[in-house]
Amino acid sequence: MRERIESKHVTKEIKSQMPVIPVEIVKERGCTFCPYYLGNYEKQPRCMMKTCAWDDENERFHPILRKLIPFYKEKMEKAEEKFLAMKKIYTTLLGMFDDEMKQEELEKDECYGCAYGKCG
Repeated sequence: MRERIESKHVTKEIKSQMPVIPVEIVKERGCTFCPYYLGNYEKQPRCMMKTCAWDDENERFHPILRKLIPFYKEKMEKAEEKFLAMKKIYTTLLGMFDDEMKQEELEKDECYGCAYGKCG
């Protein structure tokens, strides 16, 4: 089985357009245990697959899932921007206190009674 996204990451708009699984098939094949099962939406079981497949060669995801790509791309870009902003703040703070932090590390070193006096 190929990698897939979890049901909770599929938007309601997309879930509403996914194929409905007949109740007989759900009971017969145990769809609720399948990794491609999307759960119930509007009281109808839904599937991520174009047609039900139990082997890798016939796995074809429903084309409507492609609409999630731009949605998650935008979310990823926003998260990346936020991450880079936080990283810049962090590195700036480290730079501001770099000398002080080095001095604190020296003061923590144990003194061995050398000719220079205390290490710190």
